[in-house]
Amino acid sequence: MSICEEIKRKYIRLSKGQRKVAQFVMDNPNVVATQIASEVGRLADVSESTVIRFCYAMDLSGFSDLQDQIKAYLIDKGEMTAVKKALPTKKIKNQLGAQIVKQDLAGISKTFNELVEQDVKQAIQLLHNAKSIHFLGFRQSAAAALWMYTNLDMQRKNVFSIDHEADKIAHQLAMMDEHSLLFMIALDDEYEDVATTVEIAKRKNVKVIAIRDKPLTSDEPADVVLYVPSAQEGGATCTIAIFALLHVLVEEMVSQQPQQYEEFKQQQKIGSQPKLIAIS
Repeated sequence: MSICEEIKRKYIRLSKGQRKVAQFVMDNPNVVATQIASEVGRLADVSESTVIRFCYAMDLSGFSDLQDQIKAYLIDKGEMTAVKKALPTKKIKNQLGAQIVKQDLAGISKTFNELVEQDVKQAIQLLHNAKSIHFLGFRQSAAAALWMYTNLDMQRKNVFSIDHEADKIAHQLAMMDEHSLLFMIALDDEYEDVATTVEIAKRKNVKVIAIRDKPLTSDEPADVVLYVPSAQEGGATCTIAIFALLHVLVEEMVSQQPQQYEEFKQQQKIGSQPKLIAIS
């Protein structure tokens, strides 16, 4: 089955943005085969991350895999015979490495296929609209929360990282109000601590995004919950799936108002430049 036939078969299951990518791919295969993901997104009137999510929805490893499939399709149609020998499907020589990559891609695919699109959109809007954002990672999730904090700190102001210590969590909660967003990542069994933290935040009308591997046993207090099912399996595959999800959230947030975020980054660069002291 060709890539275009596969797209038609899965089209009904794609999101609105992904369908725009799908239609563009089917109408302009030569463009997709030769352009980078960001340019394809621009031409299809979607963000680069939507293009990448389309690839995952098609069970591909990424944009380069999509290009390989498109090139194979064009070769079969006789439209790229001149480069047929130069464009074989890429393979990893080390078979051990190939198996690990397949496991990682399977974890990413499983995560994205089980996400509720409306929840993801709501999370993106909360990130974009919040006056302040506070990131908290419980235990093994601390690294992911720190990565998210570091990336958003370069994109906007009023971004805070919370250490997983009771007094520091309490201090940050005291700073929050109805314009704040608490972004929590908890992929272990400390659900009592998670529920308590969220409940305190909600008493102050703080918006809450939670990333977890499974639902709470009690009623869900968070505004948005994004589940990472592969986290239950643990290991590096789980970590890669989480970072792929976080990357999408950051890119989609920036796509809401690219000029605003670009201006902030430029201001940060100017502010970080060393100032010259005039000597008379």
